[in-house]
Amino acid sequence: MAEIYDITRRRVQQLVKEYRKTGDVPKLRKNRRPRTYLTKEEKEMIDKVWNETKRGARLLYHELRTRGYKIPYNKIHAYLKQTGRTRPNPRKQKKRKRCRYEREHSGSLLHGDWHRTTENHPYAIVWLDDASRKILSGGEYNNATAEHSIETFRKAQSEALGYNVVIREVNTDRG
Repeated sequence: MAEIYDITRRRVQQLVKEYRKTGDVPKLRKNRRPRTYLTKEEKEMIDKVWNETKRGARLLYHELRTRGYKIPYNKIHAYLKQTGRTRPNPRKQKKRKRCRYEREHSGSLLHGDWHRTTENHPYAIVWLDDASRKILSGGEYNNATAEHSIETFRKAQSEALGYNVVIREVNTDRG
């Protein structure tokens, strides 16, 4: 469906959700700001500065600003792509991987982490099994200390033993 109408899958999901919620087909708002395009003068200025400097969109943006032209960076980049003056960088195209461990078996890795929402809130530590994502223990303290970590870890160990699980490895952010 998304390919037919040249929109993203996420947009299709949003439209379906809106339809199910209201029962009406979603309509575009007419009061939104119309899209602006580069003028001939702006394109000529981009061409001129690019021929002088041979820089990318980011540096061209700053150079154009010093010359009195306020052209958005994304429009400069799109124009350079359209005219074939930029190459896509494959390292910037790949999806970023999140650091996740996710073991298969419960007890193979226990993950512990300290957290503090603001200066006024106490420190909180939580120990969770990486495979099942079950919280085995936790606590709130005024200070994040090794003693509190060990105390809550021992509670997590005894909780795991209640499920006949022996913890094999432990991972914390601070070693």
